[in-house]
Amino acid sequence: MSIGKEIMLLKARIADAKKRREDMVHRADSYIIILRDLIDPYSEDFTTLDIDKAVVIINDFSRLQKEAKQLDDEISRMKRDLRG
Repeated sequence: MSIGKEIMLLKARIADAKKRREDMVHRADSYIIILRDLIDPYSEDFTTLDIDKAVVIINDFSRLQKEAKQLDDEISRMKRDLRG
């Protein structure tokens, strides 16, 4: 494979990874909104909060955060490779 083709392929992979990262940001924003609804700081009675549902969302959010960190590392590595 030619160097030019490899560079174009790497640039496409970086663009794809950045798009996935952007999608993760939107999902994270959604999780934050859902958590704010589930754990309302103005609730009169904390026993009415749906903590079980909040725990599920937090676990998903935690996984998303780990995936995003791994993707950030992957993007950084690809950018370094691109610079040579």
